[in-house]
Amino acid sequence: MTTDAETASPEPQAVIAPLTGAAIFLVAVINPDGGSVGAVRDVCAGLAALVRAVGFRDLDGHLSCVTGFGAAAWERLSGPDKPAGLHPFREIKAGSRHAVATPGDVLFHIRASRMDLCFELATQIMARLGGAVTVVDEVHGFRFFDDRDLIGFVDGTENPVGAAAARAALIGAEDPAFTGGSYVIVQKYLHDVAAWNTLPTEEQEKIIGRTKLSDIELDDAVKPSRAHNALTTITVDGEEVKIVRDNMPFGSVGDGQYGTYFIGYARSPATIEQMLLNMFVGSPPGNYDRLLDFSRAVTGNLFFVPSQPLLEDLTADPPTATAAEPAAGPPAPPAPSGPAGSLTIGSLKGAPGDG
Repeated sequence: MTTDAETASPEPQAVIAPLTGAAIFLVAVINPDGGSVGAVRDVCAGLAALVRAVGFRDLDGHLSCVTGFGAAAWERLSGPDKPAGLHPFREIKAGSRHAVATPGDVLFHIRASRMDLCFELATQIMARLGGAVTVVDEVHGFRFFDDRDLIGFVDGTENPVGAAAARAALIGAEDPAFTGGSYVIVQKYLHDVAAWNTLPTEEQEKIIGRTKLSDIELDDAVKPSRAHNALTTITVDGEEVKIVRDNMPFGSVGDGQYGTYFIGYARSPATIEQMLLNMFVGSPPGNYDRLLDFSRAVTGNLFFVPSQPLLEDLTADPPTATAAEPAAGPPAPPAPSGPAGSLTIGSLKGAPGDG
């Protein structure tokens, strides 16, 4: 049954759009002048119409674009009021493992069944932004055979769908001013494919936690506690807290770069942050994700994805902070200690808009 709160929830961006065969990820920084901020607002206001215009060339192409903003950029664009979970990406260092934090004010996550649609939309967006932004990372992703990543395993098997995806990815009544929005964390991982391929298949399966050919999860009796899918499973009160992934392989054969672009949407960034702590630090500490012996993160960003109406309303001049109403600081980070997934996420398990 649909509740009144859910019915009144603002229209989200295409966060839970179906997975597609092609994607472009653009991460940009906004130039410091005031005119650049105005240009970004104008593009945001007209982005939905631009997506429709480009996508009309092939209605079966499923073209979409999700736009997100870093903490500093959101304050420049919208003022001191910000979502409860928005803060700069928190880097993690543990031994030789490093989840780096890199510059990024705006994310454009462009998806379609055809790369030419993605490329045309990216071209049109950048033409309208002009010199207002500087692109600091651009990745063209593709679907590999059988939805596998470049290390040979199926990626995204446990993604929620339908109403479950909305519950996992969209902010609800816990932050009413930003209902219908989402958080997204992105990281670009480069793989040492040559070293990975020297491992026997059985060892690779223990690192991932799934069989390579059939994509069946290993039985708990044989799956190591350090397996990738064990460390990235977050449970609260016995219930798994899901996120929505749309990871894409990418590569450049000329310079030997083979990678995975991780992109995860969540109702709270704390869920993905706990996953990363489990992976890089370990759960318990030291019991880290052995996939990181073969993959390294070279970027890291956290963005807030406003609802569609809020995105279009960014054209208005933002309010300024006053002494009586200071801008809220970032929330406390999730605790890295305790068993995997020991977060107190509370109402994040509920449906968007529930009370």
